[in-house]
Amino acid sequence: MKAVIIGAGEVGFHTAKLLTAEKNDVVLIDESEEACQRVNEQLDLQTLCGSGASPVLLKKAGISDAQLIIAVTNSDEINMLACQIAERYQVETKIARVSNPDYFTDESGLTPQDFGINLLVNPERLCVEEFIRLLKTPEAREIVEFEDGRIQLAAFRIRPRNPFIGKSLNELDKSRVISDVRFAAIKRRGAKDVIIPRGNDVLRQGDDVFVIGSALAIEQLFRLFGIFINPHLERVIIVGASTIGIELARTLEGNGTDVKLIESDEKLAELASQTLKKTTVLHGNYLQFHLLEEAGIEEANGFVSVTGDDEDDIMACMTAKEHGAQRALALIQQPRYLPLLNRIPRLDGAVSRHLTVVSNLLRLIRRGNIVSVASLHEIDAEVIEIITGVNAKIAHKEISTLRNKLPDNAFIGAILRREKLIIPHSDTVIQPADRVIVFSMPDAIAVVEDMFATRRV
Repeated sequence: MKAVIIGAGEVGFHTAKLLTAEKNDVVLIDESEEACQRVNEQLDLQTLCGSGASPVLLKKAGISDAQLIIAVTNSDEINMLACQIAERYQVETKIARVSNPDYFTDESGLTPQDFGINLLVNPERLCVEEFIRLLKTPEAREIVEFEDGRIQLAAFRIRPRNPFIGKSLNELDKSRVISDVRFAAIKRRGAKDVIIPRGNDVLRQGDDVFVIGSALAIEQLFRLFGIFINPHLERVIIVGASTIGIELARTLEGNGTDVKLIESDEKLAELASQTLKKTTVLHGNYLQFHLLEEAGIEEANGFVSVTGDDEDDIMACMTAKEHGAQRALALIQQPRYLPLLNRIPRLDGAVSRHLTVVSNLLRLIRRGNIVSVASLHEIDAEVIEIITGVNAKIAHKEISTLRNKLPDNAFIGAILRREKLIIPHSDTVIQPADRVIVFSMPDAIAVVEDMFATRRV
């Protein structure tokens, strides 16, 4: 596949890395010579320095032969114009990052299709939705939803009070504690590799555990493990009047939550107070206890820091947690911080801006019958929703017979068959058209795709 990516930021770079790893022909365009140099040093692809909205440069990139264009610069206008040009060249799939919601409101009279855009990506909105999910599920470090939330992958830490510490998965299964949930992975402190758990693996205090199942089954598992879901958030404190901070505050206040927003820049604080209807906006240093105390930190269900500075956001969360916040979440911009998150005890969870966007892009750049893909934050793994193809290698076979064909570091977590959710067991048979949720490490993805691919007789 020939793909043109516009924008060499973290989203563009990570997407280009995935595409080139799968032997696609990729050209990346960016206005920054420094960004292009970084790509050239790390990836095997062609780069062009200049505007992604230049018809001449797009033609030089081979837009006439491309099947995919992904425009993810920080400029909405460049992204939309690039897709509009790609439409003239009959590029099959055109994806644009557009952050300003005013472009496609009812009042504007415009639609993404007017610019030839097939998929619109709004990073700020995606991050807000992820923060809301994490706020409502105390102790969850990550939540990924499939099929409108019916199926979930949740990551959480085994705390000292967990009654199942020292129990093997076989013991839990015999007691029917996990009959409707699958343990996908365990990240253990001090261990380099992620554990793909088997029945004899034992839960230990401090383990970061990843589970797949129905939303109801995961909620029941949380309760058994001493984790309680909080569907109504009474009080939340937000740091940073960024676009994400404003949108998060607007969403929460619309749900009846008492929201306090802290902003250190006086002009941004004033603008936020004029924009938000019910949120109390405080101006000052969010790292100082007296301001957190004024905001009611000891009674806050959640604390979210989204200033855009990773160090400040992590420090703000640590400060808030130290002074009584029940739950502290940070926005992470730089990928280099992601492997360190589980080592920060006072940080309950994080939302990665670039991984959130990349996960929404992956479903269109994967091969075969893949519906959606989510990249996980704290471990190098993906969760794939894939449709079983006609005459696929995996079709009409019991899962127990696939142990020598499916890689050890990939497994089937859930099946949706004609709207019925199935948590698979060894005697479960995969049928054509089944929508299957597969947990996979990166080096197993190609095999998984091949197993589910439609085959001609």
